[in-house]
Amino acid sequence: MKNRFRFSLRFKFITGFSLIMVPLVLFLYFNNVYAMGVVRDQVSLTNRNYVVKNVEENERILKETNRYLYSLGEQDPDIISLFFLSYGSGDYTIAKQRIVNKFRTDLGFYDLLDGLFLYDIVHQDTVLATQNGYDEKITAIKELMPEASRKRADVPTYKWEIVQIKDRYHLVKTVRINEQFIAGAWVPIDSLNQRIHSTEWGEGGGSVILSNRGTPLSSTEIPGETVQLASQNRSAFTSLYQVVEQGEEHDRYLMIGVPAHEAVINYVVMLPESSIMRNLPVFQQIIRLLPFAASIVLLLTLFFLRQVLFKPMNTLIRGMKKVSRGELNVKLGPSSSPEFTFVTETFNQMTAEVQDLKIGMYEEQLRVQEAELKQLQMQINPHFYLNSLHIIHSLAALHKNDLVQKMAEHLAGYFRFSMQADRSFIPIKDELKHVENYLEIQKLRFPNRLQYEWELDPRCEEILLPPLTLQPFVENSVLYGFKKGRDILCITIRVIYLPEEKQLWIRIQDNGPGFPEDVLARLQEGEYTPEEKTGKSIGIWNVQHRLRKMKEANAELYFDNEIGGGAKVQIKMNCLSQLGEEITNVQLAHRG
Repeated sequence: MKNRFRFSLRFKFITGFSLIMVPLVLFLYFNNVYAMGVVRDQVSLTNRNYVVKNVEENERILKETNRYLYSLGEQDPDIISLFFLSYGSGDYTIAKQRIVNKFRTDLGFYDLLDGLFLYDIVHQDTVLATQNGYDEKITAIKELMPEASRKRADVPTYKWEIVQIKDRYHLVKTVRINEQFIAGAWVPIDSLNQRIHSTEWGEGGGSVILSNRGTPLSSTEIPGETVQLASQNRSAFTSLYQVVEQGEEHDRYLMIGVPAHEAVINYVVMLPESSIMRNLPVFQQIIRLLPFAASIVLLLTLFFLRQVLFKPMNTLIRGMKKVSRGELNVKLGPSSSPEFTFVTETFNQMTAEVQDLKIGMYEEQLRVQEAELKQLQMQINPHFYLNSLHIIHSLAALHKNDLVQKMAEHLAGYFRFSMQADRSFIPIKDELKHVENYLEIQKLRFPNRLQYEWELDPRCEEILLPPLTLQPFVENSVLYGFKKGRDILCITIRVIYLPEEKQLWIRIQDNGPGFPEDVLARLQEGEYTPEEKTGKSIGIWNVQHRLRKMKEANAELYFDNEIGGGAKVQIKMNCLSQLGEEITNVQLAHRG
C-alpha cells in the first residue's frame, strides 16, 4: 500500500511542491534566524562592554581602598601614636577621635565604601566610622578579628571577604598594619551593583551579583524566578552571552556574565529578548508566519488539484476497481473538464462492450465444460473393461463355469450401469450397487481372500454424486491391497450424512499394506497427475478433475494410512439432492 502511494500522482505533486517550497521556506527562516543571531551578538557585545567598564571602575576603587589601608600604618601619625600612647589616657582618646574624623572624611572620596575601622588586638577595642548600621558592623568586626589577627603584617593581600549581616551581603577588607592594630574597609555589595543596575535593561530585566556558587549577593529588581534561572546557568559567567528560557511561556533572556575579584563575585545581566528584538518586529513575525503561510499555500494547492485532477481521477479508479471485481454495470458520470469527460465516456462504452463479450464467452465456456465432463466420465470405462475381461479369462482358464455364470450376471449389472454413465449425477445407492457388482466379480477371482462390507445411511440414498466416483478407489484397494502372505483383504465402505453441516462423508479403507510413503506424500500434497508411461493414478486424477469441475460441490480428497496397516481414502463434499443444487463436502482418499 505504501509503495502504491509513493508512485501515485498525489504523492508526486506533494513531493514536487515540497521540493520547491521547503528550500525557500528554510532559506527565509535561516536568513531571519541569522539576522536575529547577529543582533544578539551585537547587543550582547555592547552591553557586555558596558558592564565590563563599570566592573573595572568598581575594581579600581577596591584596589585604591586596598592601598589606602596598607598606607595607614606608615603615613597616619595618629594611628602610629596609638601604638605608643597609654590605653585610656586623654591623649589616647583624642587620637582615636581624630582617626574617626579622618575616616569620615575619607569615606567621601570612595563612594563605594560604607565604613572604615581600626581594631586594637590587645585591648579588643574598635574605632569605626560608618554611614549606617554601626552596631551590626561592630558585632561583625569582632567575629572577623580572631581570623584576621592570625595574618602576618608583612604579607599583603588583595582579596576581600564576603560577610553577611542579616539579609545583606558586604565585602570586608582587613589589613594587619602592625602587631597591635588591624585596619579595615566595609563595602556593601549592593553599592557594587548600583552603577550597573541603574541602566535601563528592559521590562523584566536587570542586573544582579552572584557568588561563584550562584547565590544572589545583591538586591535586584529582577523577578525571583529570573534570578534563579541565572543561578542555574553559571556557565554563562565565562561566555559572551547565553540564551536561557523560563516558564511555561518560555520567556527568553540573554544572560551576560562578567566574573570579578578573582571570580569571588560575578556581575550578571538578564536582558529580555523581547526588548532586544523590539526593533525587529518584521523578522519575528516572518519567522512565526512562515510555517503557517507555507501550510496554507500547500492546502490551497492540494484543494485545487483535488477538484481539477484527483477527484475525477479517483472516480475513474473506483470504477476500474469495480470492473476488476466483475461489476461490469458501472456507469461514470460526466466530469467538469472535457478531457476527463471524454475518458469517462470511453470507459462507459468499454465496460458495456466487455459485458456483452463476457456473457458470450461464459455461455461458450459452459458448453465446453459440459462436453469435457462427459469425456472424463467415459475415460474411466475402458480402464475397467480391460480388467473385467482379464478376470473372465482367468476363470475360463480354470474351467469354473458356474463362477463364470455368476460373474457374467454381475458383469451385466456393471455394464448396465456403464450405459447410464453419461449422466452428470446419480444417486449414491446406484453408485454403491455398481461397486458391489465389481467386488463380487473380484471375489470370484480371489475366492476366500477378499471380503467387503458397506454401510449406507438411509438418508443418503438419494444424494447425488458424479458416476464412477467410488469405483476407482475400490479398484485400487483390490489391485494393491493383497499382501504377500495369505491374509484376507477386507474392504470397508461407509457413507455418512451430517445434517447440521449439510455434508456428505464417504470413507473407503482396507487392511492391505497401505500407500507407499512417496505415493502418500504426493497424494497428500494434491499431486494427482497420472504417470505418462504406466498410466498409474489416472482413476484418482479423473475423479478429482470431475469433482473440481463441479464448483458447487466444494469437494476435498484426503489420503492416509491406518496405524495397524491399510489405506484410507475419504471424500468430503456438499450434499446435492437434485441437479444444480449445492453439494456438501465429500472426502475421498485413494492410493496411486
